[in-house]
Amino acid sequence: MDNMTKGKLTKGNLTITGSSTATGGKYDRVRIIGEGTIDGDVECSQLKCIGTLDMDGRLKSNQAVVVGTCSFSKDVQAANMRISGTVTIGGDARLKELRCSGTIDIEGNLYGEQLELRGQLNTKGDCEVDVFKARGVFKVGGLLNAGKMDIKLYMDCQARDIGCEQINVRRASLISPFSFFFKPSPHAILTAAVIEGDEIYLEHTNAEVVRGKRVIIGPGCDIELVEYKEYFKQSKSTIVKLNRKV
Repeated sequence: MDNMTKGKLTKGNLTITGSSTATGGKYDRVRIIGEGTIDGDVECSQLKCIGTLDMDGRLKSNQAVVVGTCSFSKDVQAANMRISGTVTIGGDARLKELRCSGTIDIEGNLYGEQLELRGQLNTKGDCEVDVFKARGVFKVGGLLNAGKMDIKLYMDCQARDIGCEQINVRRASLISPFSFFFKPSPHAILTAAVIEGDEIYLEHTNAEVVRGKRVIIGPGCDIELVEYKEYFKQSKSTIVKLNRKV
């Protein structure tokens, strides 16, 4: 542990190498190289884990980088989080920008501005972001809500309900450049009870209700009801049991 400071306004650093345990607190930089355990809340400018971290507490950080495995028992708040491994969060996650090329599991809700997924996302609660760009797999137990959604299906994905301004759903190409993490399935489906937005384009989607201003239902869909305000079109190779202008 290094508690040397560089001036009155600089917090100390916490470094764990090998296998060690530390207490929570306020730090400038937190670095784990090996296996670390932190007991208590941590507030820092940067957390970087190359290895394994088990934290019993909350994390508040400007930047968090995970190359390995991290477990946080409570809420996590970060301006920027990058994941190339596995992260488990026992509470809510407030991440202004999240880039995940691994796996993130969240017990509560996920709030943010921009989410770029090239791996796997699981959240038991809601997921509310401004921009949702997915090239992988996700399961949202509550509402998936975003201003703009661009989804390429690699495997089956699901959300209880989806709300958006604009949504575009397609299957990933079988020769996708990201297939090193997930081999795209030719049978991948998005499932949701209700999908509601302004501009909607769906392929390979199963839903009870799709409701929007302009709605295009592409191939491979199975929709119980489409309600639209201005425009509706459906592919011949899809199922829409009922559509109506409202």
